[in-house]
Amino acid sequence: MSVFEADYFDGLSARGHVVQLTISQGQLHWSSDAMAGSAPLEKLRWDPAVGQTHALVHLSDGGFFRVHDRSLGTHWAQAGGVGLERWARVLEGRMLYALGALLVACALVFSGLRWGVPAAAKVVAAVLPDALVQIVADQTLQVLDGVMLAPSKLPEQRQQALAQQLQDLCARTSCPPYKLLFRQGKRIGANAMALPGGTVVVTDELVLLAGHDEETLAVLAHELGHVHERHGLRLSLQSLGAGLILVAITGDVSSVSDMAAGLPALLLQTGYSRSMEREADDFALHWLQSVCVSPQRFADILQRLDKRPGETGMLDSHPGTAERIRQFSRASAC
Repeated sequence: MSVFEADYFDGLSARGHVVQLTISQGQLHWSSDAMAGSAPLEKLRWDPAVGQTHALVHLSDGGFFRVHDRSLGTHWAQAGGVGLERWARVLEGRMLYALGALLVACALVFSGLRWGVPAAAKVVAAVLPDALVQIVADQTLQVLDGVMLAPSKLPEQRQQALAQQLQDLCARTSCPPYKLLFRQGKRIGANAMALPGGTVVVTDELVLLAGHDEETLAVLAHELGHVHERHGLRLSLQSLGAGLILVAITGDVSSVSDMAAGLPALLLQTGYSRSMEREADDFALHWLQSVCVSPQRFADILQRLDKRPGETGMLDSHPGTAERIRQFSRASAC
């Protein structure tokens, strides 16, 4: 009969007592100079050793044994005291099984990030209270104003004229609730973005780059498409969901707050997914046709933006520029 050394803790103090453990007839027996006892294996909880940690055997009264000898797990499994842990030890002992399990785990994580998180974000974004969404929008705008944007230098009359044109066109077709803001782009240059909650920001540089007001309005129509589909909110929820998966894998809780704080950079640098961009483009194309503004206006400003090398602009996060230009160039005006 094999004897295994362990430390006994009563669950009330940090002081341990050295004991000897044996297994026979489905029972765990322990003894030392000061104590002795036994219990059926099925009444005990076994926590297997992981890495450099010790295996633990938990008693029903709150006490536990910290086992020094890892071979106790083999004897425990053979005696029928371990269920899933027995299979875990079998898998851990075979390299091909371990590699297979790793591949399955990687596939599950990839699937969760690629399809699961976006799907969940879309559902949550549709039911999230407006008050909470507004908090996210205000905080995002505050960070953008503090780091990447500056107050607009466009004359107030010019801002009002563009805002009125957009409002007039929205009166002729369907527009989601929005709030239009003008900002100086500083180092991000000609750009426009839709934030969670319906706030649309357009930079002075984009307005000055446009050869016609309808080009600016075409860009705003694209951003209204993001607002309509709640892409900004979905993107922030996807970032949070990815952070939660990362926490589950690494145990690093700080990564969630880091990702949430990085939402403004996420909107500008990585941008929306291809599917989100297509949805916004489809909205913009339908919107322009419904108000009889030529879709060519959007193609023209895309071409102009594409010819400005060395500057951070709204095309940095928008894939397939040539394909998008063709889509709008070939579309009819009304």
